[in-house]
Amino acid sequence: MRRHTMLALVVAAALAAAACSGGDDNAGPAGPDDEVTDASRCPVDALESEPGPVEITLWHAMTAANETTLQALVDDYNATQDRVEVRLVFKGTYTETLEGYRSAARGGELPNLVQLEETAIQQLVDSETAIPAAACIEASGFDTSDLLPRVLDQFTVVDTLWPMPFNTSNPVLYFNKRDFVEAGLDPEDPPATLAELREASQAIVDTNAANQGFALEMQSWYLEQLFATSGQEVVDEANGRDARATEALLDSDAGLAVFTWVDEMLSGGLAANVGRNPGGQDAFLAIASGDAAMTLGTSAALGSIYDVLASNPDLAAKVDLGVAPMPTIDEAGSGGVNVGGAALWLVDTGTDAEKAAAWDFASWLTLPAQQARWHIGTGYVPISEQAALDPAVAALWAQRPGFRVAFDQLQASQGPAGPVLGGYPDFREAVTQGLERIAEGADPAESLAETDAEATAAIQDYNRRVGG
Repeated sequence: MRRHTMLALVVAAALAAAACSGGDDNAGPAGPDDEVTDASRCPVDALESEPGPVEITLWHAMTAANETTLQALVDDYNATQDRVEVRLVFKGTYTETLEGYRSAARGGELPNLVQLEETAIQQLVDSETAIPAAACIEASGFDTSDLLPRVLDQFTVVDTLWPMPFNTSNPVLYFNKRDFVEAGLDPEDPPATLAELREASQAIVDTNAANQGFALEMQSWYLEQLFATSGQEVVDEANGRDARATEALLDSDAGLAVFTWVDEMLSGGLAANVGRNPGGQDAFLAIASGDAAMTLGTSAALGSIYDVLASNPDLAAKVDLGVAPMPTIDEAGSGGVNVGGAALWLVDTGTDAEKAAAWDFASWLTLPAQQARWHIGTGYVPISEQAALDPAVAALWAQRPGFRVAFDQLQASQGPAGPVLGGYPDFREAVTQGLERIAEGADPAESLAETDAEATAAIQDYNRRVGG
């Protein structure tokens, strides 16, 4: 059943701003020691002797509703105390923000705080420009027990928490419940494995509920997440957590299962190839237009999708949004999703008072009240367990239950935290090119072996350049 493509166009503008947790930059640990985490590196008491408010700058990458909500939080923080004045500076995408930070680190004015994606961990550790959040936690006695363990694990390398977690997302399965009903599928029992995704796609195509079952993005992030949900590591050294990663672990049974599934979905006419789709909108437009019934996407887009549906009755009449957990490679999956999104890095610059002010604001943002507001205003997952109990959050989840899916699956996630590795952009480029070769007809096993070799080369090249 073809939908009117024009109805889908209203989705594009809102979704273009929703940040997918794609590949920004490098990760893989440089082992911390007592000097790195020494509490003296974070002079949290320095504000007490300041006569007036200390101004600090936060570089960020938020747009649309995300930026509006962040600005509102900053305004409230500035208004409710007189010690610190936070100034927001938008620096573009995560990639552009990191490029600007690199440039400033080479000879410019650094911010006091910078918001960077989870893939940038090693880049910042190796830059030696950041104060580990662990040092500030030690100095201030800040209690992290309310923060989700999975989130803390994501930003912890060799037992040191580096940035302060802030805006967290993870991938979910989006689907059109109306297509499921038309195909004779149960919309309350969505696919949980790759095999079930293929079976559901076949039913959707066979009944002409949509042109294809699945909108498939050529992105490394989803392969990494499939490894994670199945308890598999993508690089050595415990996903780069115990020591610096040196090689990829993609050429495995898990990797072959993913590459084979992609081949079967595309060659069987069950999936629409939407390419690299960096903004994420093309996959959602495929659902809105009837080209596909399902896709994977970041939970950070959920607020924008709900808002678009709420403001467009014609589109809402065509799409009854379903949200389900990220599938696993097979039924034996025993892991959990990797943390996506970003964190706030405390920059080792400025006066002691500025460092103390940066910590005061960054830690304030993680408290339950702020995390509840952030979640409601943006769709990012609250990283505070108490925030999930906030009455306003409960009301939102009752009205829009899809918001709860990402929180629940993050809270339940087990297994190794997401990969920390050097040369992350080139690593992901190798995976993306491997997937693109499948779309062009390459043998899955041969493409996987080539991908693994190229991804390993990316890691090792980075390590050579930084002396790791």
